[in-house]
Amino acid sequence: MKNNLKEQARNLPLAPGVYLMKDKHETIIYVGKAKKLRERVGSYFVKNKQHSSKTLRLIQQLTDFDVIEVDSELDALLLECQLIQEYRPIYNRQMNSFEKYKYIEIHTENNDLTINIRSIPTTANCFGPFPINRKLSELKLILENLYGLNKKNYWQQSFSENFTPPLDLSVITEELLGAFTLNNQLPQKRLEAKMLSASENYSFEKAAKLREDWQFLIRFFNQNKKLVLANQTNWQLLYIPIGYKIKYYLVHQGIVLASRTLTKQTFSKYTPNELAKKILPKNEPEKIQQFSKEQVDFINILSSYINQHNECQLVELADPFA
Repeated sequence: MKNNLKEQARNLPLAPGVYLMKDKHETIIYVGKAKKLRERVGSYFVKNKQHSSKTLRLIQQLTDFDVIEVDSELDALLLECQLIQEYRPIYNRQMNSFEKYKYIEIHTENNDLTINIRSIPTTANCFGPFPINRKLSELKLILENLYGLNKKNYWQQSFSENFTPPLDLSVITEELLGAFTLNNQLPQKRLEAKMLSASENYSFEKAAKLREDWQFLIRFFNQNKKLVLANQTNWQLLYIPIGYKIKYYLVHQGIVLASRTLTKQTFSKYTPNELAKKILPKNEPEKIQQFSKEQVDFINILSSYINQHNECQLVELADPFA
């Protein structure tokens, strides 16, 4: 059986596409993308010490595969994301565990402020969703300690010897909301100042812990950038060269709505806004106030792909429905 599959792989085109691995029940157990289908699919049928244990288990269950050829590697990525969400294959980890994702809510009511972790987003001051491996509980604790929001916390009591007046609630709210919308980096700066002060006062244990927390905040909000920027950007035109042609995509808040392929000569005759109107949907899409758990992985994946491929060009557009 595996020899037959190996022979089938040898006859695949050297073209971009998506492959769907199936078990004996014809269930799709893995979806992958390839820049060159023949090479990528064929690699499963060659002995390789670098195969992970997961890949080896997949190969053992594999009895058949299908492929879908597309125009470009980017199209393969877009289709891969769509098919993973549709079939939820057991060997796909990315885009396949979004039920575990959580939201962070900055809740202000009755002169009180709390930071809450939510499975379902609320309508106001709620951010995310974030993968559970971003340690939202740790983020919550660091911010509560920083702004004195958890008076019963042991860590806060342990290092409260240098009393500082509590911050006004409006200041805390502004700094926290600004951090999650990328309008400021004030929590990071405030924590850094506390770290330096502790070090200058020879409180090295405290300084070391504050440094860990400061580094955590830096990493978290850097990871948060893609999601926030997608939320704040309404319309974009993404285009890539494919041989003597150009393929372009209409993007709304990080989600691809439509695409078209033109010759380079034809493409050059139009402005980005004119090109967008050629593939504009009939009805204006609703403004996304809060990304769903299904959307967030795709936005991060697409953003990473664009950043890693210089041939991808992204242009900001005026609102085509204005």
